[in-house]
Amino acid sequence: MKYTFAARFNNITPSGIRAVLEKAAGPDMINFSPGFPDNDAFPANDIQKISQDVLKKDIYTILQYSRGTTYPPLKKALKAFFNRQEKIFTENDDLMVTSGSGEGLEMAAKVFLNPGESIIVEDPTFVGALNGFISNDAKLLGVPVESDGMNLGLLEEAMQSTPAPKLLYIIPTFQNPTCITTSLEKRRAIYDLCLKYNIIILEDNPYGTLRFKGKTIPTLKSIDTEGIVVYCASLSKIISPGIRLGTITANKEIIDKFNILKGASAGAVTNWSQHVIARFLETVDMDKHLAHLQSVYGKKSTFMVEMMKKTFHPDVKFTTPEGGMFVWFELPKYADARTFLNRATTMHIAIVNEETFAVNRRDKMNGFRLSFTSATMEQIETGIAKLGKLTYELCK
Repeated sequence: MKYTFAARFNNITPSGIRAVLEKAAGPDMINFSPGFPDNDAFPANDIQKISQDVLKKDIYTILQYSRGTTYPPLKKALKAFFNRQEKIFTENDDLMVTSGSGEGLEMAAKVFLNPGESIIVEDPTFVGALNGFISNDAKLLGVPVESDGMNLGLLEEAMQSTPAPKLLYIIPTFQNPTCITTSLEKRRAIYDLCLKYNIIILEDNPYGTLRFKGKTIPTLKSIDTEGIVVYCASLSKIISPGIRLGTITANKEIIDKFNILKGASAGAVTNWSQHVIARFLETVDMDKHLAHLQSVYGKKSTFMVEMMKKTFHPDVKFTTPEGGMFVWFELPKYADARTFLNRATTMHIAIVNEETFAVNRRDKMNGFRLSFTSATMEQIETGIAKLGKLTYELCK
């Protein structure tokens, strides 16, 4: 039989990260490609003990269908967690858990966009979000990212497009893939522009709690007085991606629509995940837990950057992260990024090129994302030294 698939698949590209992993595969592969947490960051003992306890005490509740999308004790614990440093959750808000933050992003396109309507996104940005938007027939309007966030002039031009865009998707803190953090001044300017043009802000903040140096910048949600920010967060980076728990916080009227969509699909996130994470947030010292993660990732990030300073060609530019999971570097325009990627994979080093995250294709996309979180210190030392040697071979 010849299968006929929906036209939306014409614009959804297979994972570039998966393709890199296949090419770089081997017993000696050094994997700088995925945003995977370090195994040492997992609170394995806590999760094991809590799992045993909730399965013993609540086994039939966990095995039964859930009565709503979000377990009430988990909602209460998440409200307290989000509001511990700034006002994320207000009296006008509600909260819903999702199967990872990616589901929430994809659902946002369904909630706000009709087929063919536009969403403004950073360029480059998280490829999972892009494919989620495209799968709902959204039109992407990419705005270049500068060292302190989106280019405001080009952002306003995008807002003036016809038909008018209805959503803006942004990762303002330790952006994926560039690890750039949008300045407070630009956050306020972006918020004001969205008010002016009647655009909902979809703020994605999976990395904000992974700050290991520098000063915290208020979230867009915390400065929102008009209910235009839909705040997406993830527990994947700070507890476990395998538990598959993300969250959406927004005005109650908006969350009502998300609840309807969730009920029309999976119904709810697994009871086990919700019960375990509720108990985890209630009983574990989160400040101590986050400090451990920040220490682990801070050491790895610093080591990777120091190795890059020692070994990379001086014409190669790279970020010095204050948090998150990635380092972004750019080859000079005269270097061939495609050759660099192919040579790296031949050496069994997996890295991800800018094209994977790009919205608008350009002649010269010479950026690369390196993840420092799941690689060992030895792998970072060896892998960066090899990539550094390669920069000298290509930067001539």
